[in-house]
Amino acid sequence: MCPLNHVNSDYEGIMNLSAYVKEIRQKGQRSFTLVQLIKDQNLSNNAAINAIARLRKQGDLITPAKGLYIIVPPEHQPYGSIPAEELVPILMQYLQADYYVSLLSGAGYHGATHQKPGRFQVITNKRVKHPLEFGRVKLELVYKKSLASLPIQNLTVATGYLKVATPELVALDLLTYPRRSGGLNHIATVLTELVEAIDADKLIKLAEIIGEKAQLQRLGYILEQLDTMEEEKKLLLIDKLIKYLDGKISLYVPLASELPKKSFPRIGKWRIIANTNIESDL
Repeated sequence: MCPLNHVNSDYEGIMNLSAYVKEIRQKGQRSFTLVQLIKDQNLSNNAAINAIARLRKQGDLITPAKGLYIIVPPEHQPYGSIPAEELVPILMQYLQADYYVSLLSGAGYHGATHQKPGRFQVITNKRVKHPLEFGRVKLELVYKKSLASLPIQNLTVATGYLKVATPELVALDLLTYPRRSGGLNHIATVLTELVEAIDADKLIKLAEIIGEKAQLQRLGYILEQLDTMEEEKKLLLIDKLIKYLDGKISLYVPLASELPKKSFPRIGKWRIIANTNIESDL
């Protein structure tokens, strides 16, 4: 093929792909795969990849996984991506991965909005090593081996349903992944707002099922250090935690598991080694 014909072929490829993207977008489709494009447009692999590269450079497409292309409409192109809550359902369905939104991002869906994370935090049973950053939209995927039977809520978004952890699961996840959550003081700040949404009975049942009594010890101790807008709800939660844990725990656990444990006060009520101080940012 001569150079001119090669240029014309590239131009035709990009024009055909632009028309294709517009057509499927009008039908409500927000993404496509390389396999689907080649089949629908009868393109060679190279022609399809070259056309896609042009549209990606223009900001019309992003590719969060090999072979998957998500359409970025003009209103979202200044941000470099569609919103994270719309991107995640498409990506997870493509990866055939189970997931739910949790940690600081999950807390935001339950009224705890002061500690907004720089990344949209998702817990998933799929290991993804490559960075997922598209302009201002950044995803943080946290691997957890099994997500079976964990309580989630389905929220309707423009691209389907977004799976979000319940307030009780969010609370336990925050304490399980403290570094991902900005440390215990960040977590304490979140809990001052999240406490209103937590159902004590559901929290205790969940902790029992997944074997996280130690997190209930930490949670109870932290709540006692906090002033909240819902003091009555907080005190009720603390009371239920004390009654549940009574006679069920004997080992002392460090408040901050990553810090030294020796020569720090031991709080008998919660069987906690108070090896750090709790200070809410609010």
